[in-house]
Amino acid sequence: MSGERIVPENIKSLGEYFLYLKEIFIYNWCAKIIPSTGHCLDLGCGEGFGTQLLAPFVKEMVGIDINKKIIQRASNKYGGSNCHFEIYNGKILPFSDDTLDAVVSLHVIEHVKDDTHFVSEIYRVLKKDGIGIFTTPNRIMRLPPGVMPWNIFHVREYTPSELHKLLTTSFKEAEFFGLTAVDKVKQIEEARIRQNLKLISYDFFNLRRLLPLPISSLLIKVLHFIKGVEKKVDHSVYEKYKDPFSLYKVEKILDENVLDIIGICMK
Repeated sequence: MSGERIVPENIKSLGEYFLYLKEIFIYNWCAKIIPSTGHCLDLGCGEGFGTQLLAPFVKEMVGIDINKKIIQRASNKYGGSNCHFEIYNGKILPFSDDTLDAVVSLHVIEHVKDDTHFVSEIYRVLKKDGIGIFTTPNRIMRLPPGVMPWNIFHVREYTPSELHKLLTTSFKEAEFFGLTAVDKVKQIEEARIRQNLKLISYDFFNLRRLLPLPISSLLIKVLHFIKGVEKKVDHSVYEKYKDPFSLYKVEKILDENVLDIIGICMK
């Protein structure tokens, strides 16, 4: 796993494994909402495993990302008769107005500099009554006020009210949910948050965001290795915790303790 994308075959810690299961859970949850006869976009598809997961539930599935190598790998590994992958420039979606029935964008918006334009582009390509699904980490749980995200790939993180304000700049209808987890998973995530906040407390001048990304990424990996942030995965864990639906659930009640915020928007 990189700080930017989940790579299933590179998972090395229990925390990373649970993050992967969380992605599997939320993609499956989205599959119950998107129209089965429609054309769906996975915006910021990364490795493509989630795009492939959604494909059997729709007429046509497309995953797009800004990384050419990622798209090539996703095409080779997960491409199919109704599942395709395309590169895009990160600004303008390669679709005409009013052409898609659903756009799914999971843990992407926090990476985007111009988030208002990002949302407006999704609105543009959706058909009337099309659905947009967004997920993002809950800032309230992860960060004290005024602290920049420890993940150097995150431009910002959102509170529920901030995400609501952003999405309703384009969409008139938006409904919000919270993703929660069983105690075991939540305890591991809380420990990971505490450790990351401790590590960045030594970065008085925000150097992790000023240095070139490869150097910042290497520095963070070294710090995590020295601190022994997370235990490596005992393979018995895979058998014990293989069902994401026993670990995660979506709640209508949205409070400050949820792991992720989910926004569902209708055009």
